[in-house]
Amino acid sequence: MAINRKALFWGTGVFIVLYIIHLLLLPLLVGTEQGGKASDSTLYGIHQFLGLMTCLVPGFVAARLAKQSGFLHGFLVGGLGTFVTAAAAVLWSLLTGAKFPSLGTFPFWLLVNGFLSAFAGLVASNLKDEEAEGRVV
Repeated sequence: MAINRKALFWGTGVFIVLYIIHLLLLPLLVGTEQGGKASDSTLYGIHQFLGLMTCLVPGFVAARLAKQSGFLHGFLVGGLGTFVTAAAAVLWSLLTGAKFPSLGTFPFWLLVNGFLSAFAGLVASNLKDEEAEGRVV
């Protein structure tokens, strides 16, 4: 079982791009918020959806590119993406004097994001298997 470096590279790249989009889009949504509990819950839902897509899409991409071991490639992409974005946040805070990110929950998010991406990688692998057998319409 070999690790496909191209799949890891592209999957991690997708993770980073989606994470940056998430970071840039959320303040715009907060700026348009009119207030009230309904808008708070809508904003929270959008935030959670963006976070979920930031983990699922890269795992799916990595598994499709790897064409094998979708769970493993997805998990590695989720972990690598989380590590790189956390390291970038630490570097950003050191360079700009911004608030230092809380790293107390880093191991938790490393596992959660890894397993979310691994789930998407597993789905991608199963879709590939079904396509090969001709079961997908």
